[in-house]
Amino acid sequence: MQIENWQGINGKLVHDDQKAIVVDDDQDLSDQKALQMRLESDGLPIDKVRQAMIKKTVKRQLKIEPLKLSGWFNRHQDNKNAKKAEKLTSNKATHQYKQIKNEMTFFGESFLEGFLGFYRLEVDNALGRYEHHLHVLETQELGQSEKEYYLATNQNGRVKLATEPLPSQQIAEEQLNQFYKREPEQTQAEKVQLRSQDEQDDGKEE
Repeated sequence: MQIENWQGINGKLVHDDQKAIVVDDDQDLSDQKALQMRLESDGLPIDKVRQAMIKKTVKRQLKIEPLKLSGWFNRHQDNKNAKKAEKLTSNKATHQYKQIKNEMTFFGESFLEGFLGFYRLEVDNALGRYEHHLHVLETQELGQSEKEYYLATNQNGRVKLATEPLPSQQIAEEQLNQFYKREPEQTQAEKVQLRSQDEQDDGKEE
């Protein structure tokens, strides 16, 4: 059995090249016998499980800006619901859905149907963006300490390796940043922090 850990994705995929399951708690990985039994009883085709695991994280991270939703209603010649979209108080889809359900008399069924249609489209777009880009893939044989790192894409649940095994996660991330000409996350975070500090200072000066 092998463990897959995809960059930015919650959960780890445990598979035997045919069937797979998702393990959310790393402690569960220590009981190989229980994992084998679970894989035999609950395992589904590996491509299907891999894509579902990625889609689940993408959905949790998805943000829907009320103005973007409003624009979507406008493009569908629905000005009434476009105005209602601006009343949403969050940009998290789950919070927005709860707000719509709680205030159904205000939002109405047509708004909910439109929202769900837009939500599904945004999920598909976000999933497509994830699948289109290279990510660091960590693999490990269950019960062994050695790990291998690759740059890979995951399209419709099928893995496409872009590199030979890389010696460490750090080297894999450096190669990924180099490929996309990105700065390490720490440097980016520092820049954001500095930028927000500058904005605060500008506000004080006013």
